[in-house]
Amino acid sequence: MAQETTFPTGPFYIQSKIALSNWALTTNELKLKLSPLKGGIEHLWQATPDSRGGSFLKNIHSGKFLTVTGIMSGLGVTSRFDPSDVMQLFRAEDLGGNWRAINLLCNWELKMNVYNSDRHGRIGPFEWNGGADNESWRLIPETSTVETVSVEFDLKGATTNLNLPPMVSSHSDLDNRAADAPMTGQISLALSETTSRSITNSTSDTTGRIYTQTFGAKGGIDKVFEVSASASFNESTSKTIAYTDATVDAKTVTHSQLVNTNVPVGKKYRYSLMVFNGKCSIPYTAHMLFKSAVPGAVPHPFVSTGIYTGVNAIYSGVKVSDITQGPAAAVLVEEYPVSIIPGE
Repeated sequence: MAQETTFPTGPFYIQSKIALSNWALTTNELKLKLSPLKGGIEHLWQATPDSRGGSFLKNIHSGKFLTVTGIMSGLGVTSRFDPSDVMQLFRAEDLGGNWRAINLLCNWELKMNVYNSDRHGRIGPFEWNGGADNESWRLIPETSTVETVSVEFDLKGATTNLNLPPMVSSHSDLDNRAADAPMTGQISLALSETTSRSITNSTSDTTGRIYTQTFGAKGGIDKVFEVSASASFNESTSKTIAYTDATVDAKTVTHSQLVNTNVPVGKKYRYSLMVFNGKCSIPYTAHMLFKSAVPGAVPHPFVSTGIYTGVNAIYSGVKVSDITQGPAAAVLVEEYPVSIIPGE
């Protein structure tokens, strides 16, 4: 009896030993077949271990699971994943060297076999034949990643929103209703300004989507775009936001601002620091490339599109309000700008 071993933890290829060729297992509709291994997504498999033993084997390109279509009859794939179906559970056996047998969990004698060693023929379970070439397989892990080649931003297609509600960073109330002279001086108010940026992305083709979902993507967006009060854009570089990130990259800068005060006799004034933000949404196109670890494999390029979203301060100002009759009846006295502290 061969010694049980494990399937690779990540995506892998299942290569046949017949004639020591590079033919590997893939799917055709609901059937299994062999074809020359070229390092493409169609040959990739994923193993999901089960607590009872063995693993469920899924073809990554089709999303279908390996299953027995009939003992001594054939193997195929199904889109119906059934964790209670023992005919969808398989295990690997060590045949020595790089070679493995793949058998039913419920019967180790029944191995995945290329009938009559015909690479164009039928594949199904067959009784153990001592490690013959047509029942021997090499499980080759795919260790490559998706790379970001370049990113292009469509500033002509960008949209801006300069009408976001203002944020009150800080305020202070000065009461001069009991005095007989104006109240003058300076107070310190805290001004906090936050910049944020995020990306949403979706690939433009199914194969590209499978690659990014399976392997993630190396690289991402390393540009910062900020909108001004005139709706123009400023661009700079920053740390990269990866395509797999689901959170918003935000940064807050807090600054103490000295404010001159002058409250007339009999009045109560509120001094506030206000921050007005602008938002930009910019479409981008990322050119991606998957390079398989399989020797001689042709790199697979594809395109990922998405939206870059950034929020930044466009105006900060001091607001002076007369609240002698209470905050609900406040009357604007004056408003003037103060310097914006960059958030990046």
